Amino acid sequence: MPSQIGKEWEEGAGVSSSPPSVHHDLRHRIFECLLAAGKQGKSDPSSFRDMLYAHFDKLPYRYLIDIGVHRAEDVLLHRRVLDEVADGNRPVFKARFLEYIQVQTSRGGTYPDSNDPTQSLSLEDLTLEKIHGADHTGYMSSPLRDSEPILLHEIIFSSFDKPKLLTRLSALLSEVGLNIREAHVYSTTDYFCLALFVVDGWETEETDTLIMAIKDTLARKNGAQSKSASTSSSGKILELRQQVGDCGIDWSMLTMTEKIAYGSYADLYRGTYSGYDVCIMILRITAYNSPSEVNFLQQALILRRVNHENILKFYGTCTGHLKCSGIVTEYMPGGNLYEFLHNQNDVLSVLLVLKIAIQISKGMEYLHQNSIIHRDLKTPNVLLGYNQVVKIAGFGVAEHGNQDGQMTAETGTYRWMAPEIINHKPYDHKADVFSFGIVLWELVTLKVPYDDMMPLQAALAVRQGFRLEIPPSVHPGLSGLVELCWDEDPDARPVFAEIIGRLEEISRQV
Repeated sequence: MPSQIGKEWEEGAGVSSSPPSVHHDLRHRIFECLLAAGKQGKSDPSSFRDMLYAHFDKLPYRYLIDIGVHRAEDVLLHRRVLDEVADGNRPVFKARFLEYIQVQTSRGGTYPDSNDPTQSLSLEDLTLEKIHGADHTGYMSSPLRDSEPILLHEIIFSSFDKPKLLTRLSALLSEVGLNIREAHVYSTTDYFCLALFVVDGWETEETDTLIMAIKDTLARKNGAQSKSASTSSSGKILELRQQVGDCGIDWSMLTMTEKIAYGSYADLYRGTYSGYDVCIMILRITAYNSPSEVNFLQQALILRRVNHENILKFYGTCTGHLKCSGIVTEYMPGGNLYEFLHNQNDVLSVLLVLKIAIQISKGMEYLHQNSIIHRDLKTPNVLLGYNQVVKIAGFGVAEHGNQDGQMTAETGTYRWMAPEIINHKPYDHKADVFSFGIVLWELVTLKVPYDDMMPLQAALAVRQGFRLEIPPSVHPGLSGLVELCWDEDPDARPVFAEIIGRLEEISRQV
Protein backbone atom coordinates (compact mmCIF):
# COMPACT_ATOMS: atom_id res chain seq x y z
CA MET A 1 0.00 0.00 0.00
CA PRO A 2 1.63 3.30 -1.04
CA SER A 3 1.86 5.82 1.71
CA GLN A 4 0.40 9.30 1.62
CA ILE A 5 3.55 11.05 2.75
CA GLY A 6 5.54 7.93 3.50
CA LYS A 7 6.93 6.78 6.79
CA GLU A 8 8.65 9.55 8.66
CA TRP A 9 11.60 10.36 6.45
CA GLU A 10 14.85 10.32 8.39
CA GLU A 11 16.48 13.52 7.20
CA GLY A 12 19.53 12.63 9.23
CA ALA A 13 20.28 9.58 7.15
CA GLY A 14 23.29 9.75 4.90
CA VAL A 15 25.13 7.28 2.73
CA SER A 16 28.82 6.96 3.52
CA SER A 17 31.11 5.39 0.98
CA SER A 18 33.62 2.85 2.25
CA PRO A 19 37.03 4.40 2.90
CA PRO A 20 39.69 3.39 0.36
CA SER A 21 42.88 1.57 1.31
CA VAL A 22 44.69 4.82 2.13
CA HIS A 23 42.27 5.41 4.99
CA HIS A 24 42.75 1.86 6.31
CA ASP A 25 46.47 2.55 6.26
CA LEU A 26 45.99 5.89 8.03
CA ARG A 27 44.03 4.43 10.93
CA HIS A 28 46.63 1.67 11.31
CA ARG A 29 49.37 4.32 11.49
CA ILE A 30 47.40 6.23 14.15
CA PHE A 31 47.04 2.98 16.11
CA GLU A 32 50.80 2.31 15.92
CA CYS A 33 51.59 5.91 16.89
CA LEU A 34 49.43 5.69 20.03
CA LEU A 35 50.83 2.28 20.88
CA ALA A 36 54.41 3.54 20.56
CA ALA A 37 53.60 6.58 22.71
CA GLY A 38 52.44 4.21 25.43
CA LYS A 39 49.11 6.00 25.83
CA GLN A 40 47.06 2.82 25.85
CA GLY A 41 47.09 -0.74 24.61
CA LYS A 42 50.43 -2.06 25.80
CA SER A 43 48.87 -4.88 27.79
CA ASP A 44 46.36 -5.84 25.08
CA PRO A 45 47.15 -4.26 21.70
CA SER A 46 44.47 -6.27 19.87
CA SER A 47 41.63 -5.02 22.08
CA PHE A 48 42.99 -1.48 21.92
CA ARG A 49 43.06 -1.63 18.12
CA ASP A 50 39.48 -2.94 17.97
CA MET A 51 38.32 -0.13 20.26
CA LEU A 52 40.12 2.45 18.13
CA TYR A 53 38.77 1.10 14.83
CA ALA A 54 35.23 1.02 16.24
CA HIS A 55 35.60 4.72 17.00
CA PHE A 56 36.77 5.43 13.43
CA ASP A 57 33.92 3.36 11.96
CA LYS A 58 31.37 5.64 13.67
CA LEU A 59 32.76 8.73 11.95
CA PRO A 60 33.09 9.79 8.31
CA TYR A 61 36.49 8.92 6.86
CA ARG A 62 37.12 12.66 6.44
CA TYR A 63 37.68 12.63 10.20
CA LEU A 64 40.78 10.45 9.73
CA ILE A 65 42.24 12.86 7.18
CA ASP A 66 41.55 15.90 9.35
CA ILE A 67 43.13 14.34 12.44
CA GLY A 68 46.07 12.63 10.77
CA VAL A 69 48.95 10.95 12.54
CA HIS A 70 50.28 14.25 13.91
CA ARG A 71 47.13 14.61 16.06
CA ALA A 72 46.75 10.95 16.97
CA GLU A 73 46.40 11.64 20.71
CA ASP A 74 43.29 13.77 20.00
CA VAL A 75 41.50 10.61 18.93
CA LEU A 76 41.47 9.32 22.51
CA LEU A 77 40.00 12.60 23.78
CA HIS A 78 37.29 12.57 21.08
CA ARG A 79 36.41 8.98 21.93
CA ARG A 80 36.06 9.83 25.63
CA VAL A 81 33.81 12.79 24.81
CA LEU A 82 31.53 10.66 22.61
CA ASP A 83 31.38 7.95 25.28
CA GLU A 84 30.53 10.56 27.91
CA VAL A 85 27.64 12.04 25.95
CA ALA A 86 26.30 8.56 25.13
CA ASP A 87 26.41 7.55 28.79
CA GLY A 88 24.93 10.76 30.18
CA ASN A 89 22.47 11.69 27.41
CA ARG A 90 23.36 15.37 27.76
CA PRO A 91 25.64 17.76 25.86
CA VAL A 92 29.34 17.64 26.73
CA PHE A 93 31.75 20.58 26.46
CA LYS A 94 35.53 20.37 26.76
CA ALA A 95 38.08 23.12 26.21
CA ARG A 96 41.85 23.34 25.99
CA PHE A 97 44.40 26.03 25.27
CA LEU A 98 46.18 25.59 21.94
CA GLU A 99 48.72 28.33 21.31
CA TYR A 100 49.55 32.01 20.99
CA ILE A 101 49.56 33.36 17.45
CA GLN A 102 50.79 36.58 15.90
CA VAL A 103 48.13 38.09 13.67
CA GLN A 104 49.14 39.56 10.33
CA THR A 105 46.87 42.38 9.20
CA SER A 106 46.36 43.60 5.67
CA ARG A 107 44.05 46.39 4.50
CA GLY A 108 42.31 46.28 7.84
CA GLY A 109 41.60 42.57 7.62
CA THR A 110 42.90 39.33 9.02
CA TYR A 111 43.52 36.67 6.43
CA PRO A 112 44.36 33.00 6.68
CA ASP A 113 47.66 31.70 5.46
CA SER A 114 47.00 29.68 2.30
CA ASN A 115 49.94 27.43 3.19
CA ASP A 116 48.52 26.65 6.64
CA PRO A 117 46.62 23.33 6.52
CA THR A 118 44.49 24.39 9.49
CA GLN A 119 42.94 27.08 7.27
CA SER A 120 41.85 24.71 4.50
CA LEU A 121 38.16 24.24 3.81
CA SER A 122 36.32 20.98 3.27
CA LEU A 123 32.69 19.98 3.10
CA GLU A 124 32.79 19.23 6.81
CA ASP A 125 34.50 22.49 7.79
CA LEU A 126 32.79 25.72 8.73
CA THR A 127 34.77 28.91 8.53
CA LEU A 128 32.44 31.68 9.57
CA GLU A 129 34.64 34.30 7.88
CA LYS A 130 33.34 32.83 4.64
CA ILE A 131 29.76 33.50 5.68
CA HIS A 132 29.29 36.81 7.42
CA GLY A 133 30.68 40.18 6.40
CA ALA A 134 32.93 38.88 3.64
CA ASP A 135 34.87 41.44 1.61
CA HIS A 136 35.99 41.02 -1.99
CA THR A 137 38.73 38.59 -0.95
CA GLY A 138 36.16 36.15 0.39
CA TYR A 139 37.24 36.59 4.01
CA MET A 140 35.77 38.66 6.78
CA SER A 141 37.26 42.07 7.37
CA SER A 142 38.28 42.45 11.00
CA PRO A 143 39.34 45.48 13.04
CA LEU A 144 43.07 46.11 13.12
CA ARG A 145 44.69 44.19 15.94
CA ASP A 146 47.72 45.40 17.86
CA SER A 147 51.00 43.51 17.71
CA GLU A 148 50.34 41.47 20.85
CA PRO A 149 49.68 37.78 20.14
CA ILE A 150 46.22 36.36 20.66
CA LEU A 151 45.28 33.11 22.35
CA LEU A 152 43.69 30.19 20.52
CA HIS A 153 41.53 27.65 22.31
CA GLU A 154 39.76 24.56 21.09
CA ILE A 155 36.16 23.87 22.13
CA ILE A 156 35.14 20.23 21.82
CA PHE A 157 31.41 19.59 21.85
CA SER A 158 29.22 16.52 21.54
CA SER A 159 25.50 15.86 21.78
CA PHE A 160 22.68 14.15 19.94
CA ASP A 161 22.76 15.24 16.29
CA LYS A 162 19.83 17.67 15.91
CA PRO A 163 18.54 20.09 13.28
CA LYS A 164 19.87 23.65 13.52
CA LEU A 165 22.75 22.52 15.75
CA LEU A 166 25.37 24.46 13.78
CA THR A 167 23.39 27.66 14.12
CA ARG A 168 22.84 27.21 17.85
CA LEU A 169 26.46 26.35 18.58
CA SER A 170 27.89 29.26 16.61
CA ALA A 171 25.42 31.66 18.25
CA LEU A 172 26.28 30.30 21.71
CA LEU A 173 30.02 30.76 21.27
CA SER A 174 29.47 34.22 19.85
CA GLU A 175 27.46 35.24 22.93
CA VAL A 176 30.34 34.13 25.15
CA GLY A 177 32.55 36.54 23.17
CA LEU A 178 34.44 33.95 21.17
CA ASN A 179 35.37 34.38 17.51
CA ILE A 180 35.20 31.12 15.57
CA ARG A 181 38.27 30.82 13.34
CA GLU A 182 37.78 27.23 12.26
CA ALA A 183 35.35 24.40 12.89
CA HIS A 184 34.96 20.74 12.02
CA VAL A 185 31.63 19.01 12.52
CA TYR A 186 31.16 15.27 12.19
CA SER A 187 28.05 13.13 12.53
CA THR A 188 28.38 9.59 13.85
CA THR A 189 26.51 6.53 12.67
CA ASP A 190 24.75 6.29 16.05
CA TYR A 191 23.24 9.80 15.72
CA PHE A 192 25.66 11.87 17.79
CA CYS A 193 27.74 14.77 16.59
CA LEU A 194 31.32 15.74 17.35
CA ALA A 195 32.15 19.42 16.84
CA LEU A 196 35.64 20.90 17.10
CA PHE A 197 35.87 24.72 17.18
CA VAL A 198 39.10 26.73 17.13
CA VAL A 199 38.33 30.11 18.70
CA ASP A 200 39.96 33.28 19.93
CA GLY A 201 38.59 35.86 22.34
CA TRP A 202 39.36 34.18 25.67
CA GLU A 203 42.20 36.09 27.27
CA THR A 204 43.75 33.49 29.57
CA GLU A 205 45.16 30.02 29.08
CA GLU A 206 42.97 28.46 31.78
CA THR A 207 39.79 26.79 30.56
CA ASP A 208 37.67 26.00 33.64
CA THR A 209 36.03 29.42 33.67
CA LEU A 210 35.65 29.25 29.88
CA ILE A 211 33.60 26.06 30.14
CA MET A 212 31.62 27.61 33.02
CA ALA A 213 30.88 30.70 30.89
CA ILE A 214 29.67 28.52 27.99
CA LYS A 215 27.41 26.41 30.23
CA ASP A 216 26.00 29.45 32.05
CA THR A 217 25.22 31.14 28.72
CA LEU A 218 23.60 27.95 27.42
CA ALA A 219 21.43 27.59 30.54
CA ARG A 220 20.36 31.22 30.30
CA LYS A 221 19.51 30.90 26.61
CA ASN A 222 17.58 27.66 27.12
CA GLY A 223 15.58 29.14 29.99
CA ALA A 224 14.70 32.28 28.06
CA GLN A 225 13.84 30.34 24.90
CA SER A 226 11.71 27.83 26.80
CA LYS A 227 9.70 30.57 28.50
CA SER A 228 9.37 32.53 25.28
CA ALA A 229 8.39 29.47 23.25
CA SER A 230 5.81 28.40 25.82
CA THR A 231 4.21 31.84 25.92
CA SER A 232 4.38 32.24 22.16
CA SER A 233 2.97 28.77 21.43
CA SER A 234 0.04 29.15 23.83
CA GLY A 235 -1.04 32.44 22.30
CA LYS A 236 -0.52 31.21 18.75
CA ILE A 237 -2.47 28.00 19.41
CA LEU A 238 -5.50 29.87 20.77
CA GLU A 239 -5.45 32.21 17.78
CA LEU A 240 -5.11 29.39 15.25
CA ARG A 241 -7.82 27.27 16.90
CA GLN A 242 -10.24 30.16 16.55
CA GLN A 243 -9.28 30.71 12.93
CA VAL A 244 -9.47 27.05 11.96
CA GLY A 245 -12.58 26.05 13.93
CA ASP A 246 -14.50 23.02 12.66
CA CYS A 247 -14.60 23.19 8.87
CA GLY A 248 -17.58 21.18 7.74
CA ILE A 249 -16.61 17.66 8.76
CA ASP A 250 -19.24 15.42 10.31
CA TRP A 251 -17.24 12.89 12.29
CA SER A 252 -20.07 10.32 12.07
CA MET A 253 -19.67 10.24 8.29
CA LEU A 254 -15.91 9.70 8.51
CA THR A 255 -14.53 6.16 8.44
CA MET A 256 -10.91 5.40 9.24
CA THR A 257 -9.41 2.17 7.95
CA GLU A 258 -5.67 1.58 8.00
CA LYS A 259 -2.72 3.57 9.27
CA ILE A 260 -0.61 4.49 6.26
CA ALA A 261 2.14 6.72 7.61
CA TYR A 262 3.41 8.65 10.59
CA GLY A 263 5.14 11.98 11.07
CA SER A 264 6.88 13.76 13.90
CA TYR A 265 3.63 14.89 15.56
CA ALA A 266 0.72 13.23 13.73
CA ASP A 267 -0.41 9.89 12.31
CA LEU A 268 -1.97 9.42 8.87
CA TYR A 269 -4.86 7.09 8.16
CA ARG A 270 -6.72 6.12 5.03
CA GLY A 271 -10.48 6.42 5.17
CA THR A 272 -13.68 7.44 3.43
CA TYR A 273 -15.87 10.51 3.71
CA SER A 274 -19.12 10.93 1.79
CA GLY A 275 -17.99 8.32 -0.72
CA TYR A 276 -14.55 9.84 -1.28
CA ASP A 277 -11.21 8.21 -0.49
CA VAL A 278 -9.56 10.48 2.06
CA CYS A 279 -6.45 10.83 4.14
CA ILE A 280 -6.94 11.74 7.81
CA MET A 281 -4.10 13.34 9.74
CA ILE A 282 -4.62 12.88 13.48
CA LEU A 283 -2.63 15.02 15.92
CA ARG A 284 -1.12 12.96 18.71
CA ILE A 285 -2.22 13.73 22.25
CA THR A 286 1.41 14.33 23.23
CA ALA A 287 1.64 17.15 20.68
CA TYR A 288 -1.19 19.24 22.15
CA ASN A 289 -0.25 22.71 23.42
CA SER A 290 3.18 22.52 21.81
CA PRO A 291 4.92 24.01 18.77
CA SER A 292 3.87 20.84 16.94
CA GLU A 293 0.21 21.77 17.37
CA VAL A 294 1.06 25.19 15.92
CA ASN A 295 2.41 23.46 12.81
CA PHE A 296 -0.65 21.21 12.65
CA LEU A 297 -3.11 24.09 12.87
CA GLN A 298 -1.02 26.20 10.50
CA GLN A 299 -1.26 23.43 7.94
CA ALA A 300 -5.04 23.24 8.34
CA LEU A 301 -5.37 27.00 7.95
CA ILE A 302 -3.26 27.13 4.78
CA LEU A 303 -5.06 24.17 3.19
CA ARG A 304 -8.41 25.72 4.01
CA ARG A 305 -7.49 28.93 2.15
CA VAL A 306 -6.10 27.43 -1.07
CA ASN A 307 -7.76 25.78 -4.04
CA HIS A 308 -5.65 24.67 -6.97
CA GLU A 309 -5.37 21.50 -9.05
CA ASN A 310 -1.73 21.07 -7.94
CA ILE A 311 -2.34 21.66 -4.23
CA LEU A 312 -3.60 18.88 -1.96
CA LYS A 313 -7.41 19.14 -1.79
CA PHE A 314 -8.80 19.99 1.64
CA TYR A 315 -12.12 18.59 2.90
CA GLY A 316 -12.18 19.94 6.42
CA THR A 317 -11.05 19.64 10.02
CA CYS A 318 -12.51 18.04 13.08
CA THR A 319 -11.37 19.27 16.49
CA GLY A 320 -12.43 18.51 20.01
CA HIS A 321 -14.16 15.23 19.15
CA LEU A 322 -13.20 12.75 21.86
CA LYS A 323 -10.05 14.83 22.38
CA CYS A 324 -9.09 14.16 18.78
CA SER A 325 -8.03 16.75 16.21
CA GLY A 326 -7.78 15.85 12.55
CA ILE A 327 -7.29 17.27 9.08
CA VAL A 328 -9.12 15.52 6.23
CA THR A 329 -7.71 15.75 2.71
CA GLU A 330 -7.98 13.80 -0.51
CA TYR A 331 -6.11 10.50 -0.63
CA MET A 332 -3.18 10.38 -3.05
CA PRO A 333 -2.67 6.75 -4.13
CA GLY A 334 0.78 7.25 -5.66
CA GLY A 335 2.51 8.12 -2.41
CA ASN A 336 5.14 10.84 -2.31
CA LEU A 337 7.61 11.91 -4.99
CA TYR A 338 10.66 11.07 -2.86
CA GLU A 339 9.70 7.38 -2.66
CA PHE A 340 8.66 7.30 -6.31
CA LEU A 341 11.96 8.74 -7.58
CA HIS A 342 14.26 6.67 -5.42
CA ASN A 343 12.52 3.41 -6.25
CA GLN A 344 13.19 3.83 -9.99
CA ASN A 345 15.64 1.56 -11.75
CA ASP A 346 16.21 3.91 -14.67
CA VAL A 347 16.19 7.62 -15.37
CA LEU A 348 12.84 9.27 -16.08
CA SER A 349 12.04 10.39 -19.59
CA VAL A 350 12.50 14.10 -20.20
CA LEU A 351 8.79 14.43 -20.89
CA LEU A 352 7.85 12.89 -17.53
CA VAL A 353 10.37 15.11 -15.73
CA LEU A 354 8.83 18.13 -17.44
CA LYS A 355 5.28 17.02 -16.66
CA ILE A 356 6.05 16.68 -12.95
CA ALA A 357 8.17 19.86 -12.77
CA ILE A 358 5.54 21.99 -14.54
CA GLN A 359 2.81 20.83 -12.14
CA ILE A 360 4.97 21.60 -9.08
CA SER A 361 5.80 25.01 -10.57
CA LYS A 362 2.14 25.82 -11.21
CA GLY A 363 1.23 24.91 -7.63
CA MET A 364 4.08 27.03 -6.29
CA GLU A 365 3.19 29.97 -8.54
CA TYR A 366 -0.36 29.84 -7.16
CA LEU A 367 0.96 29.88 -3.59
CA HIS A 368 3.26 32.82 -4.24
CA GLN A 369 0.51 34.74 -6.03
CA ASN A 370 -1.56 34.26 -2.90
CA SER A 371 1.26 35.49 -0.65
CA ILE A 372 2.10 32.04 0.76
CA ILE A 373 5.73 30.97 1.14
CA HIS A 374 5.95 27.20 1.54
CA ARG A 375 9.39 27.13 3.26
CA ASP A 376 9.69 23.33 3.11
CA LEU A 377 9.39 22.37 -0.55
CA LYS A 378 10.97 18.93 -1.01
CA THR A 379 10.10 15.67 -2.74
CA PRO A 380 8.62 14.06 0.42
CA ASN A 381 6.09 16.93 0.43
CA VAL A 382 4.99 16.38 -3.19
CA LEU A 383 2.27 13.75 -3.61
CA LEU A 384 1.26 11.67 -6.64
CA GLY A 385 -2.31 10.89 -7.67
CA TYR A 386 -3.95 9.10 -10.56
CA ASN A 387 -2.66 9.73 -14.11
CA GLN A 388 0.59 11.25 -12.81
CA VAL A 389 -1.18 14.20 -11.21
CA VAL A 390 1.18 15.98 -8.81
CA LYS A 391 0.08 17.96 -5.76
CA ILE A 392 1.98 19.95 -3.13
CA ALA A 393 1.46 19.17 0.57
CA GLY A 394 3.39 19.64 3.82
CA PHE A 395 2.28 23.15 4.86
CA GLY A 396 3.27 22.84 8.53
CA VAL A 397 5.78 25.69 8.33
CA ALA A 398 4.25 27.68 5.48
CA GLU A 399 3.71 31.38 6.15
CA HIS A 400 1.63 34.20 4.74
CA GLY A 401 3.73 37.09 3.56
CA ASN A 402 3.86 39.10 0.37
CA GLN A 403 6.62 38.36 -2.08
CA ASP A 404 8.57 41.42 -1.00
CA GLY A 405 8.30 40.50 2.68
CA GLN A 406 11.37 39.45 4.60
CA MET A 407 11.54 36.51 7.02
CA THR A 408 14.43 35.40 9.20
CA ALA A 409 13.31 32.23 11.03
CA GLU A 410 15.33 29.15 10.12
CA THR A 411 12.88 26.51 8.99
CA GLY A 412 12.64 23.76 6.41
CA THR A 413 14.84 20.73 5.73
CA TYR A 414 18.59 21.13 5.36
CA ARG A 415 19.02 19.15 2.14
CA TRP A 416 16.61 21.49 0.32
CA MET A 417 17.18 24.67 2.34
CA ALA A 418 18.29 27.93 0.72
CA PRO A 419 21.61 29.39 1.94
CA GLU A 420 20.00 32.63 3.10
CA ILE A 421 17.81 30.63 5.51
CA ILE A 422 20.77 28.61 6.80
CA ASN A 423 22.71 31.85 7.29
CA HIS A 424 19.83 33.50 9.17
CA LYS A 425 19.64 36.26 6.59
CA PRO A 426 16.33 37.85 5.58
CA TYR A 427 14.59 35.79 2.90
CA ASP A 428 11.40 35.75 0.87
CA HIS A 429 9.62 33.60 -1.75
CA LYS A 430 12.90 33.06 -3.64
CA ALA A 431 13.90 30.57 -0.93
CA ASP A 432 11.20 28.27 -2.37
CA VAL A 433 12.81 28.64 -5.81
CA PHE A 434 16.13 27.38 -4.41
CA SER A 435 14.33 24.34 -2.96
CA PHE A 436 12.67 23.73 -6.32
CA GLY A 437 16.13 23.67 -7.90
CA ILE A 438 17.07 20.76 -5.62
CA VAL A 439 13.77 19.00 -6.45
CA LEU A 440 14.43 19.44 -10.19
CA TRP A 441 17.94 18.03 -9.68
CA GLU A 442 16.37 14.97 -8.02
CA LEU A 443 14.02 14.54 -10.97
CA VAL A 444 16.85 14.42 -13.49
CA THR A 445 19.29 12.35 -11.42
CA LEU A 446 17.05 10.14 -9.20
CA LYS A 447 19.61 10.69 -6.43
CA VAL A 448 19.16 11.82 -2.83
CA PRO A 449 20.60 15.34 -2.39
CA TYR A 450 23.99 15.22 -0.65
CA ASP A 451 23.56 11.48 -0.11
CA ASP A 452 27.12 11.12 1.20
CA MET A 453 26.59 13.74 3.93
CA MET A 454 24.66 14.07 7.14
CA PRO A 455 22.32 17.09 7.43
CA LEU A 456 24.86 19.25 9.26
CA GLN A 457 27.43 18.56 6.58
CA ALA A 458 24.96 19.35 3.80
CA ALA A 459 24.05 22.68 5.39
CA LEU A 460 27.71 23.46 5.88
CA ALA A 461 28.48 22.70 2.23
CA VAL A 462 25.65 24.93 0.97
CA ARG A 463 26.84 27.78 3.20
CA GLN A 464 30.23 27.57 1.50
CA GLY A 465 28.71 27.66 -2.00
CA PHE A 466 28.91 23.95 -2.77
CA ARG A 467 26.30 22.70 -5.27
CA LEU A 468 25.36 19.25 -6.45
CA GLU A 469 26.86 17.86 -9.64
CA ILE A 470 24.61 17.88 -12.70
CA PRO A 471 25.36 14.95 -15.05
CA PRO A 472 26.35 16.01 -18.60
CA SER A 473 23.58 13.78 -20.00
CA VAL A 474 20.87 16.07 -18.58
CA HIS A 475 19.04 18.23 -21.12
CA PRO A 476 20.95 21.55 -21.26
CA GLY A 477 17.77 23.55 -20.76
CA LEU A 478 17.07 21.69 -17.52
CA SER A 479 20.70 21.96 -16.38
CA GLY A 480 20.65 25.70 -16.90
CA LEU A 481 17.36 26.06 -15.06
CA VAL A 482 18.63 24.08 -12.06
CA GLU A 483 21.68 26.34 -11.83
CA LEU A 484 19.52 29.45 -12.07
CA CYS A 485 17.19 28.24 -9.32
CA TRP A 486 19.95 27.48 -6.84
CA ASP A 487 21.94 30.64 -7.50
CA GLU A 488 23.52 32.09 -4.35
CA ASP A 489 21.86 35.45 -5.07
CA PRO A 490 18.08 35.22 -4.51
CA ASP A 491 17.52 38.12 -6.92
CA ALA A 492 19.15 36.11 -9.71
CA ARG A 493 16.69 33.23 -9.30
CA PRO A 494 13.64 33.23 -11.58
CA VAL A 495 10.06 33.46 -10.34
CA PHE A 496 7.80 30.47 -10.93
CA ALA A 497 5.97 32.11 -13.83
CA GLU A 498 9.32 32.30 -15.64
CA ILE A 499 10.18 28.74 -14.61
CA ILE A 500 6.91 27.48 -16.11
CA GLY A 501 7.67 29.31 -19.34
CA ARG A 502 11.14 27.77 -19.57
CA LEU A 503 9.83 24.27 -18.84
CA GLU A 504 7.06 24.57 -21.41
CA GLU A 505 9.56 25.82 -24.01
CA ILE A 506 11.79 22.77 -23.33
CA SER A 507 8.69 20.57 -23.65
CA ARG A 508 7.94 22.02 -27.09
CA GLN A 509 11.54 21.40 -28.16
CA VAL A 510 11.49 17.81 -26.93
